[in-house]
Amino acid sequence: MERMLEQGQRFGTLSIEELAAEADMSRGTFYSHFRDKSELVARLMSVVTDEIVDSAGTWLATREDGDRPHRKDMEATMIGVSGTFRKHRAILAAFSDLASQDPTIAALYQGMMDTICQRCRESIDAVKRAGANRPETGDDVADALSWFVVQYLGRFAPIREGAELGRLIKAVTLICEAAIFADSKD
Repeated sequence: MERMLEQGQRFGTLSIEELAAEADMSRGTFYSHFRDKSELVARLMSVVTDEIVDSAGTWLATREDGDRPHRKDMEATMIGVSGTFRKHRAILAAFSDLASQDPTIAALYQGMMDTICQRCRESIDAVKRAGANRPETGDDVADALSWFVVQYLGRFAPIREGAELGRLIKAVTLICEAAIFADSKD
């Protein structure tokens, strides 16, 4: 599916037959793995969500008591997330575009965002417990930053290269650091 979207196919017009042929399998084999195209999309969205969270490194990592992300982790997070957005640019763009038209995709996209927002909230809570946060930083900031990073990097990281991509990553890093961390360096 992702390869076909990268080649300019439209998601809504992709048939099971086309997907099965692209994967070099029969239609029956497709149905032995997926009930329908929606189940394929759900599984793909789950994989992409996991990759986004994993690519964020220590920022969205599961926390243990006393473990917290640091300001120095933010740029590595943005580099990792940008790489994932570049890798999955076609599928993420299709899902983002279709979310306003298709309730199933909207729910899957919202589920991805809920996961990212929750992990960001947990990281900010860890920064708070260490006393390294801006006093006003809370769940609303976590959610706003999560949506900003996904929308902005998702839109621009795939079309930027080299120094231009580096400046984009630095800008997003600066915005996130300024919103989360107290003025003193941690």
